[in-house]
Amino acid sequence: MSDSVELRRATVADSDAVYVLICELKQAEFNRQAFNVGFKANLEDRHLRYQLALINGDVVGMIGLHMQFHLHHVNWIGEIQELVVMPQARGHGVGSRLLAWAEDQARAAGAELTELSTSTGRLDAHRFYEREGYQQTHFRFTKPVETQNEPEDNA
Repeated sequence: MSDSVELRRATVADSDAVYVLICELKQAEFNRQAFNVGFKANLEDRHLRYQLALINGDVVGMIGLHMQFHLHHVNWIGEIQELVVMPQARGHGVGSRLLAWAEDQARAAGAELTELSTSTGRLDAHRFYEREGYQQTHFRFTKPVETQNEPEDNA
């Protein structure tokens, strides 16, 4: 099946398909208007690129690659921000093809490496990344940012 996988760059016209993929990745639904605004803005960012995987014309996967110059590496790094394959297409080489695309893009840009983060509970994903040659070398810590309420206008 991997031979029938077609890869192409995502466009704003792919918003519906990409939204479904992101909801699958996070097992959640998101504010669609905010998603559309963010997706469009990301597509305009020259350092961020989304590549879709299609089988028989149907979008079944996506990878998001962000190229950034890291001062502590003194080099470019390709950060894979999203990688998702729909359940029916898993085990058929789609994820491997998407990763290979991202690695090729990073290599062509002169990057030192590609990196990614994955949730601690995604054990199948961990095994997949290890099979693809990725190693756990860091811990990522997160902290929600509390939003500040606007002061009330007492005037």
